[in-house]
Amino acid sequence: MPAEPDRKGIVRHLLPRITIGTAASGHSRRHALTVNAATTLLATSWKGVATVLLANPDQPLVVAAATDGPPWKRRLNVPAVAASRRLATLPRLSSNVPSFPEHLADDALAGTALGPVWAVAPASVRTPGLGRGHGMEFFRRVEEAIDTRCEKYSHRSPVFIEVPGIKVPPTESGSRISRPIPLERIPAALDAAGVGTLLVPVLWSTDEVRARVKAAIAAQWGLGEDWKAVEGVAEPAAGGRIEVVFLHDKAGALGHGPSTSAERERDLAQMLAPYTREDTRVAAICETDWDPERWYPSVEAREKAEAEDGKWPSKQALARLSATSQYIKQAPPPIPTHTREGKPYNENYRAKKVASRQSGLDSSTANVLREILSGVGATDHRLGAAFGKLPLENWWHIGIHVRRHARSHTPGRRRTTEPAPITATLTAMRPTGGKDDSWQIWAYSPQAGQWLPLSPATTALHATDLAWDVSSYPTTGDETLQARAAADIVEQALIATRTQLPEAAPAVLYLDGDSAEYIWAGLTDEALGQDPPPGMPRPASWLPGHSLPRAQRPLATVRVIGDLERIGRPTGAHMRTGDGTWRATDTTNSLFRLATDDGTHTYPDLLLVNVPRTWAAGPAGRFGKDETRFDSGSQGKNGYAHTATRFTVIAQSADANCDLIGGVAAVLTNQGITSDVRQSTPTPLHLARRMDTTHPYYRRTAENTEDAPDADENGNTAQEETTSL
Repeated sequence: MPAEPDRKGIVRHLLPRITIGTAASGHSRRHALTVNAATTLLATSWKGVATVLLANPDQPLVVAAATDGPPWKRRLNVPAVAASRRLATLPRLSSNVPSFPEHLADDALAGTALGPVWAVAPASVRTPGLGRGHGMEFFRRVEEAIDTRCEKYSHRSPVFIEVPGIKVPPTESGSRISRPIPLERIPAALDAAGVGTLLVPVLWSTDEVRARVKAAIAAQWGLGEDWKAVEGVAEPAAGGRIEVVFLHDKAGALGHGPSTSAERERDLAQMLAPYTREDTRVAAICETDWDPERWYPSVEAREKAEAEDGKWPSKQALARLSATSQYIKQAPPPIPTHTREGKPYNENYRAKKVASRQSGLDSSTANVLREILSGVGATDHRLGAAFGKLPLENWWHIGIHVRRHARSHTPGRRRTTEPAPITATLTAMRPTGGKDDSWQIWAYSPQAGQWLPLSPATTALHATDLAWDVSSYPTTGDETLQARAAADIVEQALIATRTQLPEAAPAVLYLDGDSAEYIWAGLTDEALGQDPPPGMPRPASWLPGHSLPRAQRPLATVRVIGDLERIGRPTGAHMRTGDGTWRATDTTNSLFRLATDDGTHTYPDLLLVNVPRTWAAGPAGRFGKDETRFDSGSQGKNGYAHTATRFTVIAQSADANCDLIGGVAAVLTNQGITSDVRQSTPTPLHLARRMDTTHPYYRRTAENTEDAPDADENGNTAQEETTSL
């Protein structure tokens, strides 16, 4: 798709892609299609190009490859060349598949037309006539094509109507709290988390970080501006429930270098030994100078720096000492007073830059203290207060997170035939009293083997390998090893809730539909409202907890979907006014429920609509408010649209109130335990996923001290996240 020529007469081309999905629901007979379009800007020169595409002129085949070599002599990497040549010999494909050249000739790309090799532009470029958001024009053209060839699909989409009586404001209001835990509520929050005394060692290296953390602790935990923070002395805070001690990392246990996790663990144990007791839970604040945006002179230098990054081995070393940890970055360089040309900066401009820098530092430091408390499972009354007029039932809200690992193959090494492992984590939370009381949070992982309070459950997981081997699980039919292992682990955890959690109570489960539907057949759209088909090998493969006796099954399972290709992007709404009439609105943050065609009946299928912060923070009348990207005549502006989270309530008990459960799912998504903004998933599922993503070696290769030759032979087993299996 060509754009208009620029000032130099160069015509830029966009490679369009269309994905079509279904926003169908098993509760509705309407099956709506979601059409999503995207474009890739193609480069006109080899400068900075890192990815190229080779197209087969006779088949819908595109092969992508990375380039290496210096910028002035780009070269295709050998595996991509070999893959292209193997594809060219396959009988099912056209024999016209050209092979990748060993070197990229200057004439491989034409200035005004697509060449034999397409190079993806390395950076965003302002395209004449299309602006910087190239996809907007493509969206508009797709919309026009649908309108000319099809009936207006907007009138045949599933109908969602606003849910009355439930307030889910994305920012602070009477029913939403977005500040740190108040000082007077910290003791009750620690009691609910099962923490007697919380020891917070601040492991620092630079004076700037020490001073910044000291100021934040004095402000949040009531130590006052005159607090001295004597080195090596544990001082009480928050009414004596928290002890703070500053320790200079003279041994370099957190520093970058080749030190192993075991060596760092020894140094850290010596530093913390004088301050730990049996009734003390440890949550460390650690300094790090790692900057992911740092420039390195070569790829090898960056790989060496990443391999010697001290954050991940020290984080695992602290977990082995039963200590959670939060890392705080060193401050960036100060704002310069002069430009590179030696001219002094405008004073007002520099003052704004200095204030912005300091505000960012203060905010990040305050957030570290929030995460320290949430990491040990301490939260105040904010979850209960968010319920507003909704009844607060004594339910366990259990989030279930399952992720399949992908083994990346290293070229030149033997490919492993072992099945990919999984990670499975669960968190359970419930109110300890009324709406003004704290909540308690427990967690489970197969590594721990039992339900524990959040902090020890997290450290038990982080102290070991994140991957859980699935090769020993038997399968039936076309069931995968990963699905069988995940179903068994979750079933064992749900069975254990009746004996290992502090109190036996009804449970509501929350799962990510995209990553869990392959495990439990009852989560799919086609199975909603249906009974298990005859001949199912195991009840646990239908829904989590389905193998339990009926009286012990969960009340319901809430399937959470955030993928807009499955939901369909909301485009405005009709809201009910105080006098009972409906009015159209262009944006909304409200909760909606799926309804029948005439709107007389509703289904337990809800949509929590969200406006992106980038749009909400802009001035009034900005592009996207009064006109959509389909209607706009000025495509040069950036536009923003709604996003949404969808909750489908699947009842598993005759006592389940699906409307109430759907509202609770929305409330727990809107109100997190630390976040100042709305989350994308309910808090139980958010916490279960966070146990995985905060693991020291999430998406990294952990140290392997045993069977090192075999590990090398099997290739790089770095863990990557996949959403489908």
